[in-house]
Amino acid sequence: MVTKDRGSVYFDKRKSRWIGIVDVGTTVDGKRKRQRVYGATRTEATRKLATLLYDIQVGRPTPDGSMRFDAFFSRWLAQTIEPNASSINTSDHYRLIVDKHLIPAFGKKRLRDLTVDDVELFINSKYDAGYAPSTVRRMRMTLVKGLRDAERKDLVVRNVASLTDLRRSRPAHGRSLSEAEANELLQAAKGSRLELAINIGLQMGLRPGETLGLSWNNVDLERRILVVDQSLKRERNQLRIGGVKTPTSRRSISIPDPLIKLFIEQSHRQKLDQWVSRELWCDTGLVMTTNIGTAVDPSNLRRELRRISSRAGLGNWSPNALRHSFASILSARGVALESIADAMGHIDTRMTSLVYRHQLVEVADAPTVIDGIFQ
Repeated sequence: MVTKDRGSVYFDKRKSRWIGIVDVGTTVDGKRKRQRVYGATRTEATRKLATLLYDIQVGRPTPDGSMRFDAFFSRWLAQTIEPNASSINTSDHYRLIVDKHLIPAFGKKRLRDLTVDDVELFINSKYDAGYAPSTVRRMRMTLVKGLRDAERKDLVVRNVASLTDLRRSRPAHGRSLSEAEANELLQAAKGSRLELAINIGLQMGLRPGETLGLSWNNVDLERRILVVDQSLKRERNQLRIGGVKTPTSRRSISIPDPLIKLFIEQSHRQKLDQWVSRELWCDTGLVMTTNIGTAVDPSNLRRELRRISSRAGLGNWSPNALRHSFASILSARGVALESIADAMGHIDTRMTSLVYRHQLVEVADAPTVIDGIFQ
């Protein structure tokens, strides 16, 4: 919009700062619409007003100076994040970050007044408070995502959070069982009610939630194929069956020969459980169940695996470490990363290589290998 109004600058004694103001037309209901800029000095306010006038003159969007951080981010959660979140856990995670961290830090600020320095001070304060680098990274990501929406709606001129940097930190190193340790664990797990779950994690690389959410409808023992298309999740302290983590997590996997027998034994165990529990039996259709047919709580799987691995003299291991071990053992055996990534439901090999695969065998020294190749 082109305006002939060149604006004015004045000192507001009540607010103790200089204000530049310009008419930018009228609202849909005919009321005058004004925009303001603020400065600690007359020069600063005049410079900001000149920038605002130039933006209006060339048709560049100008931010709404009245929108405050807390109002916008609360609306962003309700209108954008929560209706489109893939799960309740996802929307709850965003709300926790916004309500516990972002609004306490920036809540009363106007969106357009937020600066790169403000965001960097916030990030550094979280590091100094002892938050994990991954947690600080998620805080910044949430801020970037919210301000991107504000930028799209012309409420800010630029996304200041995207211009900030995170501190360099060493990635957390996972661990995995060696091939020998994996076999020791499987031997120690024999006879356990969760023996099949431990074998699935170690021999097929499923996520713990995918293992516990596996349905008999998705297990074809004749074709030796297992389909992963759902997962057991805890949402607001309730267990429920939901979708898998990502679209590429939906996959079909060949069942290794040693697991066919365990699936059959599990089927027989469930029939016996159903006969014993009678009217208490809950037909969930899941492969892994309690003695009355309900879903196995992930915490029970963690406890049972810790008990078995400790008894075997292997230390404490988590269900997710079985997935790491699957990737590492196959890689050490020379299986292509692309094949491992497909089995694990990764979109490409980057996650498989950087996060899940751990070196189990000593890397050969390059000069030594060259000596053996070229004479």
